Amino acid sequence: MKIGTKEITKNDSYFWVEEGQASLGNFETAIKFIDTASEIGADGIEFQLAIPEEFYIESHPYINHYRKIQYTNQQLIELINHSKKKGIDFIATVLSSSLVPFLAKNGCTAFVINASDINNPGIIDPVIDSKLPFFISLPLASIEEIDWIVNRCLAKGAVNFVLMQGQHTMASGDHGVSPEDSNLGFLVTLNEKYSANVGYIDHSPNIFMPSIARAAGANFVCKHLFLNKNNQGPDWFVCLSPDEMRDTIDYFKKITISMAIKDKVLAPGENMDKTVMRRSIVAADDIKKGARITKEMLAFKRPGGGIQPNKYESLLGKISNEEIKKDEIINLNKIS
Repeated sequence: MKIGTKEITKNDSYFWVEEGQASLGNFETAIKFIDTASEIGADGIEFQLAIPEEFYIESHPYINHYRKIQYTNQQLIELINHSKKKGIDFIATVLSSSLVPFLAKNGCTAFVINASDINNPGIIDPVIDSKLPFFISLPLASIEEIDWIVNRCLAKGAVNFVLMQGQHTMASGDHGVSPEDSNLGFLVTLNEKYSANVGYIDHSPNIFMPSIARAAGANFVCKHLFLNKNNQGPDWFVCLSPDEMRDTIDYFKKITISMAIKDKVLAPGENMDKTVMRRSIVAADDIKKGARITKEMLAFKRPGGGIQPNKYESLLGKISNEEIKKDEIINLNKIS
C-alpha cells in the first residue's frame, strides 16, 4: 500500500502520531506539533478536523467548542505545506464531508474514518471518492459493522485502506486501555477474514504497546502525542510526551527490522558467546600415546571453541599420536 511517497509492504511499517485536538485551534501550536512529530521520527501527523455546523446540531453545547478550535482554510493549507516541508505526511480525520475534497485538492496525504463514523456513508463515500489512502478506525465497532464498511469500500472499488483495530474506553472514565483488553489477537482475524492491511490505534498510556502490536501483525500504528502537560486535548491521559514518543517509535522501528528477517541470523556477539557457553570434546581421563579412541575416553565440557560434541563419532577408532591429558581439548593434530 502506498501512502504519500512511501510504499508499505508486509515487511514495512508506518507510524503516525495524533495531536488529539490538543492544539485547540491555535495555529502556532499546530505548527509545533508538526515540527515535533518530524523530530521524533514519525511518518505522519493526524489532525481531527470538523466544520461545526456539519458535525453537531445547533443546540448541542459542543458546537461552540468546535467553533473555537476550527482552523481557517488558509491555515489548513499552510499546515499541509509545513508537514511536507518537514518530510512527514498530513493525515486528516475528517468529521465533516465537505472538508474531504478541499483537503484532497490541497495536498492531504491520507484520511482517517473516525470510529464514530464507521456506519456513516456521508463521510465514507467522499473519502473513497477522493482516491486517497485511508484508515478505518475500528474502536467501538461490531463484526457486523466492519463487514458493512469493508463491503461498501470494496463495492466502490476502494482497495487502498487499512483496518485499524483498537479499543476506546475513555467516555466511561477509564484512563486508557489495559494490555489485557487490547484484543491484539483480532489483528490476525482481520487480516485473514478481509485480506486487508491491518493496523492498531493505541489508546493506552504505555510506550510498549505499539511494538507489541507490530509483533502481533500491525503494519500501521497510531498513537497520541502532547507537547507538554499544559497542552492537553480530550485524550490527554493516553498521550505521550515527545521524549516518550521518540522511544516508542524507535522500539517500533527496531521490531519492524527484526520481523523482516525471516532466516535464522545470529545477533552481534553471539559467536563470542558460543565460545563461552558451548562445549568442546575433551579427554575424559589421560589418554596414552598409541591408544585407540573410544567413546568412554571422551567428555563434553566447557569452554567451546574445540571440536563440537556432535562430531565425536568421527573421532572413534582413531589413534592418539601423543599423550593427551585429562580435560585437554582434543586437537586433531594429536590423533590420526
